[in-house]
Amino acid sequence: MASRTRSSSSYKKNDRKGQFFILTTVAVVTTLFFVGRWIEPLAQVDTSSIVQMGEIFTFDNIREKTSAVIKDSESCDDLDYNLEEYKNFIQNFAREKNYRIDFGYDILSCVDYTGAVIEATLRILSENVDAKGAFTETWSP
Repeated sequence: MASRTRSSSSYKKNDRKGQFFILTTVAVVTTLFFVGRWIEPLAQVDTSSIVQMGEIFTFDNIREKTSAVIKDSESCDDLDYNLEEYKNFIQNFAREKNYRIDFGYDILSCVDYTGAVIEATLRILSENVDAKGAFTETWSP
């Protein structure tokens, strides 16, 4: 009985096909890698320095907490006392952080049964930042 066996030349064709596939895959991946590196921007903007500056966050926090102090006050005298205490707290905090914080406020026509309007100004000055702003809050009993 005669049997058919594959010739050694067919094995060589399959080996060459496998080698071609592997080499083609490596070439495509390498090309895509270098094209991706080429398309990538040359310099990326580093915004972490802004996050590390606490002055801006302190500015926003003081403004937010001023609103809370105003809303938590129960009378005109209480409002004035709370704002003065908060101002003293801010000044002590600023000394610890080596900031200069100017916080001022005016209580306009405060009446215990109708409420008041508070105009506040805030300025934070440090080696890196000079931030200032003004805002108005209303207090109602």
